[in-house]
Amino acid sequence: MSIGFNAQILLDPGFRGLTRYTRGLLSEFCKRPDFEVHLFSRGALVESHIEGLRVKVHVTEGGRETSWLECQLPREMAAAGVDLFHAPADNGLPWVRPCPLVVTVHASYARRHWRRLLPRLKQQAAYWRDEWTNRFRAAAVLTPSDTTRAELIELGIAPAKRIHRIYLAAAEEFRPDPHPEDPLVLARYELEKPYILYVGGYDPRKNTAGLVGAFLEANVSGVSLVIVAEKLRGFTALIERFSQHSRFKSVRLIEASTREVPALYRNALFFANLSLWESFSFQVVEAMASGTPLLCSNRKALPEIAGDGAMYVDPEDPTAVAKAMRLLAADSQLRDDLRGRGLERSRLFSWKRVGEETFSVYEEVLRRNS
Repeated sequence: MSIGFNAQILLDPGFRGLTRYTRGLLSEFCKRPDFEVHLFSRGALVESHIEGLRVKVHVTEGGRETSWLECQLPREMAAAGVDLFHAPADNGLPWVRPCPLVVTVHASYARRHWRRLLPRLKQQAAYWRDEWTNRFRAAAVLTPSDTTRAELIELGIAPAKRIHRIYLAAAEEFRPDPHPEDPLVLARYELEKPYILYVGGYDPRKNTAGLVGAFLEANVSGVSLVIVAEKLRGFTALIERFSQHSRFKSVRLIEASTREVPALYRNALFFANLSLWESFSFQVVEAMASGTPLLCSNRKALPEIAGDGAMYVDPEDPTAVAKAMRLLAADSQLRDDLRGRGLERSRLFSWKRVGEETFSVYEEVLRRNS
């Protein structure tokens, strides 16, 4: 089988969720001797994203993105002889179909709030172009949770029979066993245990300000809060809001490399995710796979993913969150129980399974279109 991928997401040097998903899926497919994988992009891909992958890269330099997507890409797909084309990062399908098309739609948030997130008419036009292409040209839509699948059906993204839920997974480096370099990572950021960990971002829906506020209210003696995120949107506002608080010195805001993050999970007292809207959450699965006890928001897809492997709280009730933090910090038996249940739950999520279930969708699509 010859599969084409829209590899535009691999132009970004960052290693965010969409990139991790794309890399994880490609890694599985490249293990299959019966698979030939073609990557199509408008520029040179980041080498580290495709390192070790058995892929054929088709690069078109220059030109407008719309022209590439609608004119050049279909011609290149046809010339390469791909049997099926997959856009793994929410959009990126051409309207012209030289072969069956598949798209992964990761989240419903932007589709609920597109008017606020995309105030300009040009942005809205591009958004609706992608939405209509996904609905009317995609033979299958993949999404990472049943919660998100139900929302996409409700929003009319595609007919229910064409939307398939496929859970994602943590990378293999997220594991509970101590690594010799763990102390070096902690020393590099001058971190001392015990600490509560959050990995994510400062976007309002991540509720990072709610996490910091609850931590400050909890006032757990000798415990710090470590937030690992790029200091982008929302970071300055967070500093301005809390910097004068007497305990804010116990909050560490750091940026760590991808290879350092597993060590931060393994050595955390527990992981806290108070997000208001998640369609899956790599971080929740990473915490469970790392044997890190999990304090989790009860919103959207998070209970579906964490199952019985987490202690749940209302993320908009800071007093309840602070109480849960104090309890988890003080009760080692509770932490051990959550650690065991989280590890057991994490075994449900693997990239091997992601690859197998995605391949099954491909086969179904090709049978329908044969």
